Amino acid sequence: MTTKITQIASKAVHYRTQPIARRKDQSAVYYAAYITGEPLYDVRRDKTFWRKDGQGDVLLWEIVGPDGSQDWTLAELWNGAEGAAKKINERPGRQTVIALPHELCEGGHEAAQRVARGHCLWLRDQYGTASTWAFHAPSPQAYGESAKNWHIHIVETDRRMTANGAGRPVFGAKVRELTDAKQGKVEIERRRKDWEKRVNAELHRVGAATRVNLRRKSQGDGPDYIPGVHRGPKVNAMLRKHQAATRAAMIAGRALPLPAKRVASYLAYAAARKSANVAHRAIWQATGRVVSQITSASVQFSETTDPPTTEKNRAELGQSKGEATPIAPPSDVTQDVETAHNREARDWERFWEQEARKALSQRQRQK
Repeated sequence: MTTKITQIASKAVHYRTQPIARRKDQSAVYYAAYITGEPLYDVRRDKTFWRKDGQGDVLLWEIVGPDGSQDWTLAELWNGAEGAAKKINERPGRQTVIALPHELCEGGHEAAQRVARGHCLWLRDQYGTASTWAFHAPSPQAYGESAKNWHIHIVETDRRMTANGAGRPVFGAKVRELTDAKQGKVEIERRRKDWEKRVNAELHRVGAATRVNLRRKSQGDGPDYIPGVHRGPKVNAMLRKHQAATRAAMIAGRALPLPAKRVASYLAYAAARKSANVAHRAIWQATGRVVSQITSASVQFSETTDPPTTEKNRAELGQSKGEATPIAPPSDVTQDVETAHNREARDWERFWEQEARKALSQRQRQK
């Protein structure tokens, strides 16, 4: 007897890919140095890049390219990518950040390695590009959900790659499919589907009950879920610093430190935003109920009835009932009914918005 595994959307649904743009002063050598932790010298910018300490450990990294690319070095590949991009506003590559479910990482790194290498091999076969992937562990100072922030970085070339007779990289034509306005969206969706398929296969292999679903956002804990407030890396760094100081003070028995002005401002903003999200959810729930009531009422109004029997639509002598010409209702009756329904819906929506604002202002005054 087989046990059915309930598949739910995992929190690891982050797959962000974007080009490396020179117009934003970005460099493919910088991204390669950051994700691998190796110091790299950028020939074009005459500058050396490296990964700073305290940003999480780089557990694995690898170059995936065409046949004969086993001896390529990071400096050779990514300085070559920068050199192949001749225009001042050209894009020498593309960088991708992908979250991994912690179920694939905490017991070992083999599953994450299979997923990352397989996806980069798929990118090579589909577009002919070369790429460097790196597997990163969460930051040592992370706590809570951030302590499960296992993720993969991928930097790939923007040109099709081959190897010459000596085994050195050769940069070919640009991959136009990913930069086209219409085709690019289709290709990005194909990339996401390939990653989703590979991750779910590994989750099934390890016997995890979770699955990733990149086609929609996670809905949290059900109908009572309230969306949170997005925190960027700078806000996370401030909160980690403040909470580390608070923990140190608690251990030492000292008075708890006051939060910095920027931390206090963010906490106040997050509380106000959460209250606004609660109010907006109440508005839309109430509006949905009103709209459903109006829809059911409009169905009753739209039921067709036979015209009344009058002198004008009664069959004349010698005429059958089908030959009689019924009186058509005035053409503006249906339009008036629809206008009234729309006006009523707007009035109800305005009413619930005012009620939500009153409740929100009253809650703020109580605080």
